[in-house]
Amino acid sequence: MAPRLRAVALTLVRCTAWQLLDRNCWPDFSAHYASCCQEGIPPSPQCFDESRTFEKCCRCQNGAELSLGHRLTQQFFGPLLCHPSVATHEDDFWIQHKGKRRLLRIFMYPLPRMFNADLLNRLQLGGWMDGSECDYGLTACTESKWNGLFSVYRQFATEILVLLKFLAAPEGVLTEDPEEADLFVVPYFAKTDCAESGNAGRDPCWGKCKCATVVKHLFSALPHFSWHTRGRHLFLATGDIKDLPVEIQSQPLLVSLGASFCGGHVVVPSPNLDPDLQPGGKMETKEAAGRAPERHILAFWFGSIDKIWRKRVVSQMQKYQEQQEQQEQQTRLTRPVVIHGIDGDYVARDIWQTTASSPQMVLEEMMRSEFCPVVQGDVPHQKRLFDAMLTGCIPVVVAFQSHVPDYVSWWLPGGPPIERMVPFWDAIDYRSFVVEVSESEVRAGRFMDRLLRITHSEIQQRREAMRHARALVRFDFSGSAPDAFTEIVGEIWEFISTLGGPSRCHGKGIAVPFNATGFDCGVPPTIAEGTQMYGLMACCPLGATSRGFGTRLR
Repeated sequence: MAPRLRAVALTLVRCTAWQLLDRNCWPDFSAHYASCCQEGIPPSPQCFDESRTFEKCCRCQNGAELSLGHRLTQQFFGPLLCHPSVATHEDDFWIQHKGKRRLLRIFMYPLPRMFNADLLNRLQLGGWMDGSECDYGLTACTESKWNGLFSVYRQFATEILVLLKFLAAPEGVLTEDPEEADLFVVPYFAKTDCAESGNAGRDPCWGKCKCATVVKHLFSALPHFSWHTRGRHLFLATGDIKDLPVEIQSQPLLVSLGASFCGGHVVVPSPNLDPDLQPGGKMETKEAAGRAPERHILAFWFGSIDKIWRKRVVSQMQKYQEQQEQQEQQTRLTRPVVIHGIDGDYVARDIWQTTASSPQMVLEEMMRSEFCPVVQGDVPHQKRLFDAMLTGCIPVVVAFQSHVPDYVSWWLPGGPPIERMVPFWDAIDYRSFVVEVSESEVRAGRFMDRLLRITHSEIQQRREAMRHARALVRFDFSGSAPDAFTEIVGEIWEFISTLGGPSRCHGKGIAVPFNATGFDCGVPPTIAEGTQMYGLMACCPLGATSRGFGTRLR
């Protein structure tokens, strides 16, 4: 075995991921899932022997009398995951329909493993080879160090968690009869396909996801997908909308990281995979005991500093820190500003050049910080917003005029309104805890002045409001309370509920009646050449306010 692979294997022996690796049978990586277990590809002769068989290494061992959800979990996630790792809350699937309360009925397509398990197992192999001890969203785990692109990809694993939650539905929700279904779930990991790209995730695949390997086979595997039913087919695509396969972008019902252009596109949070931030974890346990960490850091930044508004904000933080360091020669009454920039080379896959030594260090410092700026990412979505909410660090944003008159964007001048940027706008009062600093104040160099004007009582009020909101942006692995998945199911049902009446679809001057709502598919607006904040394509219900700004369909 090569020295690097031996070192990786020895590291994994000492960590929790070893159990997953053992299930895959590849401790030395000389043979592995990608070369031995993929559907439709004959295995190499060196893959198996008496102790290492196809059944043991490539599939879960079926137990007797498994539920439909458990069987499909093994099909879509095995051998990485053979038993459900999440639970749902008892109210997640109850809906109001025609004046009665009943369970939502869901048909889960039994798609071949090329659309799910093969992608996931190959990507996980890449993570192990980079040295990660964590899995790709299957269980709560915090990496002890940065592990190349795998650490980046884990922030897109919401589609894994969402599917696991659907599969953990109580008896009476999942059905094998499509005629009974309110909702069709398509278990294709669109963003994982983009990340994995056929080579265990060892090369980045950004830019419209041109290297997705299996999406071209997807629709031929969906026998119940039609013009009439497509509004009830849910697609899982939890990446940035502009970087997803165009075939997925143009579906009327999908979950992604946003921004959303119209009803049917559900914006969801990045996954919280850290045990410290789960219900009953380190953060909440200390709060309940009255031992919450002292917030001795005034403002905390962890991220790249390569964009104009980030440079402006971080430079003002640095200037403030320099002034305080000069004054501290006489007094030590101020709190520090902490800045961890990120640099790296995606081509060389060396992407975590930072003074923040580990993900755990970032969490610990956010838990000890008062304010966490959330400023101008590559796209409107930013994981740091949800990390800030869950660690109790008050998010601070720059408020711009959006492309819709009289509405604010937290991304860029002319960006999407907040209402289209963040998850569950109708359920979460973001403005009760997010601090908005106007564009003019930042241009004038007064970003830190704005923070210093906030009183202690206002800080406490904002943190209390954030504490109430954070459950709705968190995926609760234990199902102990309503969470982000609860909100996702609610928004999906509210969208489906609008699709029942007769409608007419107009095309080439001909009105065609059919018993479902029609969809208007087209190219959403951009704010600059090459920037698709709503993606390349959008399918919106006819009659929705898709060209201007209006109330999101709920």
